[in-house]
Amino acid sequence: MDTYSEQLVSRPSTGADKAKKLLISFAAILIASVLMFLSIIFAAYSLILLVFVVLGGGVYIASNMDVEYEYIITNNEMDIDKIIGRRKRKRMVTLELSCAEAFAAYPPAEDISADVTVHATTGYEKNAAYMVVQHNTYGKVMLIFNPNEKTREAIMQEIPNQLRIKIKHNA
Repeated sequence: MDTYSEQLVSRPSTGADKAKKLLISFAAILIASVLMFLSIIFAAYSLILLVFVVLGGGVYIASNMDVEYEYIITNNEMDIDKIIGRRKRKRMVTLELSCAEAFAAYPPAEDISADVTVHATTGYEKNAAYMVVQHNTYGKVMLIFNPNEKTREAIMQEIPNQLRIKIKHNA
C-alpha cells in the first residue's frame, strides 16, 4: 500500500520579525527619499530608477522573513522543505522512516544526543513532536516538527514495527 501525506506549516511572525520588517521598510523609504531629493537637486533623473530598485529591494528583503515548512511523506521517505517568502523552496533533509529510532511528543523525556537537529516547527511546542532517524550522510538526525493527525498516521505506517509497538505501549 502506498503512503502519501503532505502538510504545510507556517511559522507565525514574532515581535522581532515585525520590528525587523518595519526597520527594513523605514530604511528603504528613507534611502529612496534621499535619492529622490538628490535627483531633483542635481537634475540627475537617472537616480529615479535607483529609487525603484531600493523600494523593490526593501519589499523583497522584508518578504523573505515569511517562512513555511512542508512535510511530504511518500512511502518510506519524508521530505522537509523550507519555503521562504512563498517563492523560494529549499529541501532541508530527506529522511528514511524505516530508519527511525524515536518518535514522540516534544520535548523529549530523556536527553537525546543527535549529530544534527533540524527545526521545522511553528515555534510553538504545542502539538510539536520529535523524531530521531539514522541518516546515511548526517548521522543521527533529530527532527523537531508539528505534524497534524494525517501526517502522524502516515509516519506510524512507515516506521519500524518495534518502534510502533513501543509507541502504542507507552500511549
